Order: sequence, then C-alpha cells, then structure tokens
Amino acid sequence: MPDATTMTKSGNTSMTAAYMMLIACAMMWGSNHVVARGVNATVPLEALAFWRWVVAAVLLLPVCIPHLKRDLKLMAHHKMSMFLIGTTGVFLFSIIIYLAAYNTTAVNTGLLNATTPVWVLLFAALLTADKPKIGQWVGVLIAGVGTAVIIAKGNFAVFADMDFVSGDLFALVSAMVWAAYSMLLKRAPRGVHPLSLVFVSALIGLVFLTPLYIWSVTVKGQPFFTHLDPAWPDMIKIFYIGVGPAFLGYLFWNKGVAVVGPANAGVFLYLMPVFASVLAIIFLGEELHLYHLGGIALIAFGIWQATRRKA
Repeated sequence: MPDATTMTKSGNTSMTAAYMMLIACAMMWGSNHVVARGVNATVPLEALAFWRWVVAAVLLLPVCIPHLKRDLKLMAHHKMSMFLIGTTGVFLFSIIIYLAAYNTTAVNTGLLNATTPVWVLLFAALLTADKPKIGQWVGVLIAGVGTAVIIAKGNFAVFADMDFVSGDLFALVSAMVWAAYSMLLKRAPRGVHPLSLVFVSALIGLVFLTPLYIWSVTVKGQPFFTHLDPAWPDMIKIFYIGVGPAFLGYLFWNKGVAVVGPANAGVFLYLMPVFASVLAIIFLGEELHLYHLGGIALIAFGIWQATRRKA
C-alpha cells in the first residue's frame, strides 16, 4: 500500500507524479516559444488563439465523452466557477499573452512572465487559507533570479536598456490572469474528470474567441489562417500548439495544481525558459553558454527550496 505521505486527496495521484506532470507542462510551454517562433509575422493573434483551442477541443472530445454525461451535471451546479475558469484560463490569457508577444520583445515578455509565481503566491496569501511559507517565497525569488540570468544571457545590463512599451503591460497582466486562473482551479467542482474540465473550459473560452476571430477576418480583413503561402508550416506549428501546450499542458497543469496547490505549482513555471533554451540548443543550433548552466542551477535550487516539506 502506498505510503500516506506520498498520496494526496486528489484521487490516487502521488506528489511525485504531480511534480512530473508540472515538469512536463513546463517543457511543453517552453517548447511553445521555440515552435511558434516567427508565427507572429504570418498568423494574426486572433487566429492563433482561436485555432489552438479548436485543435485542443477536437482532440479532447472523443476521449472525454465517457466522462461528460456525469461531469456536466456536476459542473452545472458550479456554473460561475466554470465560467471564470474558462474565461480566465482560455479566453483572457490566450488573448493577452499574444497581445504581449506581438507587441513587445522576447526579453521583456520573458522577464514579466517570470513574475507569475510571485503573483500566485500573493494571491494565495490574500485569497486562501493555505498561506505560503517563508521557504516558498525564498525559493520563488531564487528561481526568479535564475530565470533572469537566462533571459538576460548573463548580462543584467540588458534590463537597464529595456524600452517599455504597451506590450509589456499586457505581459504583466497575463501573469496576473494566469495566477488568478490557478487560484480559481481550487474552486473547480470536485469529482470532475480532468479531461472534462479542460474540454468545457476550452468551449467556454471559444464562446468568446470565436466572435473575436470572425471580427478579425471580416472587419480587420485578416487572413482566415495565415499570410504564409504555402500554409502547411504554420499549420503544423498551430497543430502542435493545440496538442501540446493547450491540450496536454492545461491537463497536466490542472492536475498538478489540484494535487500540490497553486503556490507549489507556480514555481515550476520557472522551468519554461530552461526547456526553451535546451530545445533551442538541440533544434535551432543555438550554443550552450555558462549562463544557461548558472540559471538552471539557481532555478533547480529555487524549486527544491519552494517545494520541500519544511519550506
């Protein structure tokens, strides 16, 4: 029989399994930056936000049908919670993060997104009974420094030369929205299958993303999908973003938050630039530098500090 200390109230998922899900989630979200590099030049943000969730919803439907009949009744009793989860996690976050990515630099976006775990801890301290411990704050700050090392490529003078533009505000707001979404997951109806939760959240988000997408095509005159001709390279990228970062990423994140809590889960977001750097080195031929190793070491230590039992 599993040791009681390794099991959680969230089904039979162990803490170790939950942490592995969060690591996998960070890897997929980190790969998103590599795979989607350059898409903003050919795919309008409304199309990107819309199609990634269409792909995710289509893939989710056949696998969550066995659970939906029971789960829809449960979710119907928690309409407001489900509405807030879908609007924050799928609609608002998708639009705001792409507004940031399309209107500011990668350095600015990365730095401001790195504040997400801090917002998660702040919201947890203000809105929940599970108050973050000192060790969690210390771990988040250490991992944050490691993230800054990687983003700045070891040269912190980069931050002094940053020009703040409108996209930076969107990046900061997106970090707050994701933190709010992570808090709202604690209000998700108990007993709902994780697949059903992501699927219904996707549908709620698409209720708002669809008219925005139609408006961008009919009023703004944006292309149906992409400016690229032929379109298949962008199609492959969007399909991956729908399968990995949207479908599996949200599934793993939701499960991880349910098991370890939003405060502990938030610190794993610092692994995103680590995986983005590793994948860029492997697939894009970028070079491995000392600042990569230093940043990774700080992030690893920060995560250990934030999640250890006595933290």
